[in-house]
Amino acid sequence: MIPRLALVSIFILAITVALASKTYAQSTDTCTFSQTSSGELVGDGGTVPTQLVSFSSVGGSPTQISVNCKEPVNLSVSEPIQIAGPAFNPVSSLVTVETASGGSTNSRGSSPLPLPVGTTPLVINLFIDKGSLLAPGNYRYGIKFTIVP
Repeated sequence: MIPRLALVSIFILAITVALASKTYAQSTDTCTFSQTSSGELVGDGGTVPTQLVSFSSVGGSPTQISVNCKEPVNLSVSEPIQIAGPAFNPVSSLVTVETASGGSTNSRGSSPLPLPVGTTPLVINLFIDKGSLLAPGNYRYGIKFTIVP
């Protein structure tokens, strides 16, 4: 039995983020993103894991990025997008984005997160539930931000 899978860090791809900014903000200059700490997904859900999570309470670590905006914007986030690892369709998934001041949004349709002018650090957690046993492998996920001025 594998109590914890060896998993690849979560990457918030700069290319994906830049495309989201360009597409939805209608300007590539509205906000810039920089990853300050890649996260780590771990298997969760018992001795034989059925879920991938980045929560530190179970041994994972969230991704941390900084967003620098030239004007106030509203940020929304997509469901996790699988980039690598044994492919599966999750029965449930969630991305949460939080600021140090307590603001948050998630991928389940919550209100967009208002971001002010300047730099805002964000903490991003992922939860992906396969609903059945995970195959051992290196899993990697990305997310897409939508920025609306």
